[in-house]
Amino acid sequence: MSNINRTLQTILLFLAATFLLAFSLVCHAATPDAESLLKRSDVYRNGWASYVVRVKITHYESGKADEEKSYQVSQKGTDNSYVEFLSPREKGQHLLMLGDDMWIYLPDTSRPIRITPLERLNGDASNGDVARTNFAVDYSATYLRTEKLGADECYVLDLTAKRRGSTYQRILYWLRVQDARPVRAEFYLTSGKHMKSATFDEYGMFADKLQLRRWTLYDEVRHNSRSVLEYTSIAPRTLSDKLFYQGRTDRF
Repeated sequence: MSNINRTLQTILLFLAATFLLAFSLVCHAATPDAESLLKRSDVYRNGWASYVVRVKITHYESGKADEEKSYQVSQKGTDNSYVEFLSPREKGQHLLMLGDDMWIYLPDTSRPIRITPLERLNGDASNGDVARTNFAVDYSATYLRTEKLGADECYVLDLTAKRRGSTYQRILYWLRVQDARPVRAEFYLTSGKHMKSATFDEYGMFADKLQLRRWTLYDEVRHNSRSVLEYTSIAPRTLSDKLFYQGRTDRF
């Protein structure tokens, strides 16, 4: 082989390697970081490390309001949630979640009852829908695609449960491209069954932070059933560790 041919071959190999490297970098840069997006989206539902929020859940059957109940949720860190039932018929009931474990306290029982995040709290809302809102802690995220949802360009993430306390086994999650704000979600059981869907309908300012104000859960089995969750107040608050002590005897 002549020196000219060898030189030409070297140049071609160099150009091909440069092209492949550039192509790889472009593809990598074009794929959003799913884990970072999920953490950004959590801020719209968990604006502070320690806070208290009032939640009103209105359940609808066939378009008509069926029942309405209220709760106060105290959240400290990513693993400690305490839910006080405020509606007259449920007064005195409390729900506590520590890490992967959850209990309900009833006025007429001496010991807390162990429950799961997936069990129904009210209407289409599960215990975990109210007490467990840090998706980045409970799920591993993978980027699927970008698609238009109504007027919003959205990233679609595939979330897979990574701990026992996760409410759902899998979630498809639509986040607005411009700010990672949640737009829609689909919730799946371990069997792969599509159990519920959600739309994140309204955001508002609370203590100078933009937070989720209202969202709707839709039953994908009974299609005439939906529940609207409204946050009437959200405020940062210093919470005592005593509130989250499982052995407390003075909850009532």
